[in-house]
Amino acid sequence: MPEEEIETYGDARIASYDNPVPGWLIATYIIMPIIGLLGFYLYWNGSHGYLDRGYWHQLQQAANTTYPFVNEDDPKLSKEKL
Repeated sequence: MPEEEIETYGDARIASYDNPVPGWLIATYIIMPIIGLLGFYLYWNGSHGYLDRGYWHQLQQAANTTYPFVNEDDPKLSKEKL
């Protein structure tokens, strides 16, 4: 290759020959956001069902961190339940 086509980046060991982007990198850039969005959807209001193997959802309810926000310690709520 002629020397003009080689791009160096401040270090002689780092050079580009205008190679194409590897396929695994393109696949990673497509698959990882999809996995992230799927995880966001599955755990939006806390884990539940099969995904909640350690009863985490019950802990989230006790801590009042699920949506809709219902305060289990509210005295008005306990009167309504009676």
